[in-house]
Amino acid sequence: MTSAGLYDVIGRRRDVRAEFTGDPVDPAVLNRILEAAHTAPSVGMSQPWDFVLISDRDTRAAFHAHVMAERRVFAESLTGERAETFDTIKIEGILDSTIGIVVTYDHLRAGPAVLGRHTNSDAGLYSVCLAIENLWLAATAEGLGVGWVSFFREPFLQELLDIPPAIRPIAWLCVGPVTSLQHTPDLQRHGWRCPAPLSSVVHYEHYDSTRS
Repeated sequence: MTSAGLYDVIGRRRDVRAEFTGDPVDPAVLNRILEAAHTAPSVGMSQPWDFVLISDRDTRAAFHAHVMAERRVFAESLTGERAETFDTIKIEGILDSTIGIVVTYDHLRAGPAVLGRHTNSDAGLYSVCLAIENLWLAATAEGLGVGWVSFFREPFLQELLDIPPAIRPIAWLCVGPVTSLQHTPDLQRHGWRCPAPLSSVVHYEHYDSTRS
């Protein structure tokens, strides 16, 4: 891929919710995006992630019901224009996507002395997020959509998927072919929030708190 191609994929990447077709994913393509995730940089080369692939309809239905319950909890915390705006936003594609990929974090991976983690215990979690981003960009390059579902309680998903207590489920990713990728991100299209310009978050030599 050329540098222009890389920037194009970064620019086209979207958090997909409503555009999944449910069509099959070529196993070779699925393996490639998982390989991309697995080659992400990680603190101390610990590779503290695992990928749980979920196709079972009953499992997905149970997770969907849980997510919808959490959506209602959040909706009930909103009032006025915010509540009206949120009511129009679809937050997941759990049942519409082809497959769910749950990405987990194992802080015990690579033993207790992980090189580079002794001053920042969250460095392993950051590594998992890098794996997720690699997967997301690879999927976009392959013509697939990805949606990150975050409306869930970790203990629920641990029990649903038999994940050991010491391992954290970080993301449920909805993955599959899509009709298209939206030109404008969903939350911007629905009026929830617009992205900030780069100039508003770049500082020189020291943090300029007058911008906050």
